[in-house]
Amino acid sequence: MASLTQLMSLKNVKMVFRNISKVGFFTTLQYIFSDLIFDYKYQVETINTRMLDELEIDSPNKSHGRYYEGTNAYLFKKAFSYIQVDVPNSCLVDFGSGKGKVMLLAAEMGFRKVIGVEFSKELVEICRRNLEIFKRKTKSKTEFEVIHIDAAEFAIPAEANLLFFSNPFDEALIEKVIGNIFKSLEMYPREIVVVHLFPQGNRAFADHPRFPMEREWKDGFVFRLRPGN
Repeated sequence: MASLTQLMSLKNVKMVFRNISKVGFFTTLQYIFSDLIFDYKYQVETINTRMLDELEIDSPNKSHGRYYEGTNAYLFKKAFSYIQVDVPNSCLVDFGSGKGKVMLLAAEMGFRKVIGVEFSKELVEICRRNLEIFKRKTKSKTEFEVIHIDAAEFAIPAEANLLFFSNPFDEALIEKVIGNIFKSLEMYPREIVVVHLFPQGNRAFADHPRFPMEREWKDGFVFRLRPGN
């Protein structure tokens, strides 16, 4: 778990003020407390923000990535209140998995398997430590897999039926991932749910003619692909 000094870093303070300007003081407090409670409960470290220029990343797509900021626990659960999915029999892929926050939240929900895709080796190592701590404390039955790979090169497996994006990268890189989604759908016909949180103007999914939108709210989109889309 992060120390008080780490939590009060300049980057984190800047993020707090940014959120206050966007969603207000009391909502920001709600987000902060839900994340602090989560990390304290499992003794993991997912809160501290990391900028990409602080990380060693060997990828031609580094310039298309966003900084690391763990997905808020409250907003994650809110998003899943809008989604109909058979959680115990589902496999979630988190693109830009960072320190593993979404992977842990998905395990809390009871997903059968969770795959993290991340191009920063340092974040992958932190994620794996967090997952080991979480498994020891919870005896979770969720199967975890963390893959150190550029999202553009990741071949989406047949078992993956929920693809999660929490503003990990820009439209150019999402377009490449979209190509991989359709390759997977063609090879392994099935229903796929795509969740895009905090798009911040990124409409690569929303404007794509083959992504039927199932839900839109202020924090993101849900799409549901079916064979033949």
